[in-house]
Amino acid sequence: MKFGFSAEPAKPTTNAGTASTVNYQLYGLMHRGVMMYSDTGKVVPALAEKADQVDDTTYTFTLRSGLKFSDGSALTAQNVKNSLLHYADPANSARSYPGMKYIKSIEVTDDQNFTITLSSPNSSFLEFLADPSAFIVPDSELKEGAEADIGAGPFKLTSWKDGVGLTLKKSNDYYDAKDVKLKEIDVTFYPDATARVNALQSGDVDFIDYVPWESFDQLKSAGLTVKGAVSSFQVAQFNVTKAPFNNPLVREAVAYAINRDNANKAAFFGNATSLYGIPDTGSTGEKLWSHDPDKAKELLKQAGYTNGGPTVHLLANSTYTFLQDVATSLQADLEAVGFKVELTSPDWNTFTEQALKGQYDVTVQGEIANVTDPSAWLAVMVQPPTAANKTYGYNNDALNKALGSALSSTDKTAKQKYLDEAYQIIGTDVPFASIDRRTQAYAYDSKVAGFSVMKGFTQPYSINNLTNVYMADN
Repeated sequence: MKFGFSAEPAKPTTNAGTASTVNYQLYGLMHRGVMMYSDTGKVVPALAEKADQVDDTTYTFTLRSGLKFSDGSALTAQNVKNSLLHYADPANSARSYPGMKYIKSIEVTDDQNFTITLSSPNSSFLEFLADPSAFIVPDSELKEGAEADIGAGPFKLTSWKDGVGLTLKKSNDYYDAKDVKLKEIDVTFYPDATARVNALQSGDVDFIDYVPWESFDQLKSAGLTVKGAVSSFQVAQFNVTKAPFNNPLVREAVAYAINRDNANKAAFFGNATSLYGIPDTGSTGEKLWSHDPDKAKELLKQAGYTNGGPTVHLLANSTYTFLQDVATSLQADLEAVGFKVELTSPDWNTFTEQALKGQYDVTVQGEIANVTDPSAWLAVMVQPPTAANKTYGYNNDALNKALGSALSSTDKTAKQKYLDEAYQIIGTDVPFASIDRRTQAYAYDSKVAGFSVMKGFTQPYSINNLTNVYMADN
């Protein structure tokens, strides 16, 4: 199969604090964790054959028999322990750290069996184990600077040409290799959306991700399949280490200045919904702000800006043009209430580098809930360590405490009480300002059969389902 990636992914590593959809795709093809998301988005055992929760903080696992990495070496419970403890160390800046940090101990019984004990209850722990970035690797790939190119997934990396593409071939050492029908996936990088769509229509590729929203109807009319689900959402995020956004009143002004309907039209052509709070949290969390320019102006006055708003640097990126379009809409909204805005839009890699260093005042990012429980995934957004897709330098002890209490609570009423407290803090302290939630889609030609898309936050992990895909013309 020929696959057109929407960007060149960063080389896989166990020390990556952030990732984009193309990274999730590569992880899902090359790697596997203890758990994974099934073709319907449910958490199921992956490298594990059996997973049991003994009590609120204790889990026992049995690995599949005869597991191997893609280089043929044995994969044991000790590898699992070493990988997970690596992710649990904040010094390693792993994306899965927010879930792994709850690991108190891992006891290995033998090559197949181990027990994980958590420091406190975490209803999302198995989901964190299913995150594509929580993959298990040989010990040699846990070293700083090492590339994680040996995995336990259905495909193994055989070539990578920088700026051009990569090749993956079926791994016969994968535990379900007999059910993987594709023998090879040839990936070409198409950061330009128009070029990606044209490549699919011309037959240069069979399958693409990140279908541009303006091309949905065009591709369907050409007889191609467009299949997607509502998943990611867009937010404005801030550098809170300096003026003006070290002042929560200024951040709150942004939340009320945003014309979300305009952003939807500019970037998603009707394939998004306006978002005034936190998705999938119910009325208490989903309605934190409104579009109210007059209130935004009043908040700026309260912050000391009596003659218009401050001058700010708005950082977007040109690779994912929809984020650039959202940022352009946000620029107009901010200027309408008195801000003076300088917008820059470098390529994705430069954008990520600048975001990691806090070289902006406000930025537009795509976000996604990586587990079901809001007390778990919200903590990923608002707690240190800082990553490229997080508000820079933000920390609120009261918010951390509320989310932590909600996460460890085993009583439904108590959990909701703590969550409501967290939503109230977010509404006025504004670590991020929600903008909208989008439909995300893949597109492919008639030769591709057997692909299905997961729903909700698991949509970017749908590439796991390429293990079910076959080429109908073969």
